[in-house]
Amino acid sequence: MPRRGTPQKYYDRIAHRYDSMYDSRYWDLYRRVTWEHTRPLLPRERSRILDIGGGTGIWALKLARAGHDVVCADISHQMVDQARARVEEAGLAGRVTCIHSDLQDLKEFADREFGAVWAQGDPLSYVADPGEALKQVARVLRPGGLFVASVDNRFAGIGHFLERKDVAGLEQFLKTGQDEWLAERPEERFPVTFFTPDGLETLLRRRGFEVISTIGKTVLPLRKHEALLEDPQEFRRLLDLETSLNRERALWGGAGHLETAARLGG
Repeated sequence: MPRRGTPQKYYDRIAHRYDSMYDSRYWDLYRRVTWEHTRPLLPRERSRILDIGGGTGIWALKLARAGHDVVCADISHQMVDQARARVEEAGLAGRVTCIHSDLQDLKEFADREFGAVWAQGDPLSYVADPGEALKQVARVLRPGGLFVASVDNRFAGIGHFLERKDVAGLEQFLKTGQDEWLAERPEERFPVTFFTPDGLETLLRRRGFEVISTIGKTVLPLRKHEALLEDPQEFRRLLDLETSLNRERALWGGAGHLETAARLGG
């Protein structure tokens, strides 16, 4: 049964329409930003990669097509089913395995099993204890292995509290980084950790990682100006601008997400 206070109930319900929820020019650009940041850091040789929080398999397929063997794992059984169907349709079942797993424990996996761990879709923000989750990531990674994660950005949440005129809530949020996923159904809500850049990088270092690169996604407010992305030339120009700016820490406050890449020490 789904545990109360985890994302499983919510994602089980919306799995069949998850892809359509993120089918827009903004999210196309967002995914391009992700790939352009991380692709140069991936192992050059064929490697076994864990895609945790893998959802419907979008990234697992991309990693497989880049030459890797991928385990696409998610806390939602329904998302795993969606991913498995997508992998079979793509003819990549020999490269991608889809299973149920929780980033909080990763009990299905052996020590030092993977050359890289990929965590898009903010699963590190959704676990009860991010520090423990990173301990498990370090356990299943080989020394020198790559960890890539997207997380919710604390400073981007400020406007949410101001819109609600909740100054006391804002003070608490900025202190703790804790809020909840505001699903329409109360039983589907779950705690979310919003990270500061320094807090995220410090936590990684405490768990034995060396931070290679961190970006904001996206630092340009393109969700408000998505119509600009409809023209292919403007899309390319704005993508180039975004990738030229998203390493500037001074611009990260408006980015909805932070993405960091780190290597596990030996």
